[in-house]
Amino acid sequence: MNLMGRKKRLVRYDRNYLKAISYCIDNGIKIYAVPKTQKEYYVEVNDNGHLIRSPETYGLKEWSDKIIELYTFYYYKHNPTDK
Repeated sequence: MNLMGRKKRLVRYDRNYLKAISYCIDNGIKIYAVPKTQKEYYVEVNDNGHLIRSPETYGLKEWSDKIIELYTFYYYKHNPTDK
């Protein structure tokens, strides 16, 4: 529990997630949140000008985890031997 009395969420990231973010940005792949409302966000991928928006929305606490997941996905898609 944290100081506010709530359970702290433990998010496990892939060991290469920082490398994945750097690789994607260096290669023109940007992933970011686009607000739908104050509490709901789409996640959008800009792959060198090709835009893909998620069909579902994510809450304030979920969109950042989805972005890390997608950066990792794109990294391994282009670097399959680095797993």
